[in-house]
Amino acid sequence: MSQTITDVDPFTQVKDVDVEMTIAKPQAVIGLGNMLILHQIAPSGKAATGGNVISRTTDSITGAQYTEYADADAMSAAVTGKTDPVYVKARNYFMQSAASDRVAVLEYPTGKLSDALKAFWYYNWTFMVFDKPQLTDSSPSDDAIIASNICEANKDHFLVLQADQPAVYKPLNAQNYTIGLVHDLNEPMDAALIGSIANLKVGSVTWKFRKLKGITPDHITVQAKNAVDLMHAIAYIEVAGQGQTSEGWVLSGDYIDSLHGDLWVKTNIGNKLQKYLQNTDKVPYDQRGINALSAIVSQVLQQAYEQDIILEQEVYDSNTGKSQATGKGDFSVSATSRSAQSAQDLSSRHYGGLSFIYHRSGAIHTVTVHGTVQSDTFTTSKA
Repeated sequence: MSQTITDVDPFTQVKDVDVEMTIAKPQAVIGLGNMLILHQIAPSGKAATGGNVISRTTDSITGAQYTEYADADAMSAAVTGKTDPVYVKARNYFMQSAASDRVAVLEYPTGKLSDALKAFWYYNWTFMVFDKPQLTDSSPSDDAIIASNICEANKDHFLVLQADQPAVYKPLNAQNYTIGLVHDLNEPMDAALIGSIANLKVGSVTWKFRKLKGITPDHITVQAKNAVDLMHAIAYIEVAGQGQTSEGWVLSGDYIDSLHGDLWVKTNIGNKLQKYLQNTDKVPYDQRGINALSAIVSQVLQQAYEQDIILEQEVYDSNTGKSQATGKGDFSVSATSRSAQSAQDLSSRHYGGLSFIYHRSGAIHTVTVHGTVQSDTFTTSKA
């Protein structure tokens, strides 16, 4: 059995801009919401053919095949029928209010999931699910652990797993990029959750309180809800007569909207800097060029603030004794001068003096209200 949190190296990509982000926290591009369905085939098996595809690519090394479909019906010729697990996942994804314009399927030979993901990691998807359950009564499957560890190493994609009991997530409880759901396996809550939110504007929504079409809310006890929360898993429950997701976190206890927001910032800074380098005849290695690069980062962070990824900055007012909102994002960008760069960086035309910091905005998930009732009635009660 594979072990979680193994030494997995992140995959590499051809690019001229690296964005490195460190998450400082207390100890204890579009919507980036396209979904990939993982489907295992026999080592000597053939991947699906047919279907109305957007694109289809086969990896010559592993034999894995990556296919994008515009809707569930477009894959009807490539699946065994409308009860096929791949079709069921796709149908429920497209049923939701925030589904994107495509769903991808990765067919991989047994034992080659890692190499197959490496071949198609930078294609047009961010969240992945398995077509079949990957968690037994005692532990995750080898492929689930492999996929979770790869997401953890790369920090730019999410794995969404579903089980019918929360305790099976214990081996994965430190994972930041794995989302664990607890629901009847006959209903694809994983695909429905992604379709309900992932392609909305990143930062504008939390993953708690989501309503999922085609998924039956569970009526669970407080004890059962506590067991789900203990594993930092997510159930679909009925609260105040409505179905809603019970929380919005990953298995480590961090929140999906925060990590998704960090991914949006990293992706957009990298893409915009890359396009600027490509579309500018020459970026001079002096303060003019450095200022231009710094301005691009500031623009992305300003947009992140406007999308509620970044917290609004507050300042303390000594006159009122209260903090006042400034109407500005709580972020800063630093860019060191040419003279501060090493001789090696100047020689190789590399600039490494650009950095930024921001404060995540967070969200309100629960509320406590304190009230006092004044009564004129005399009683013998000590309450």
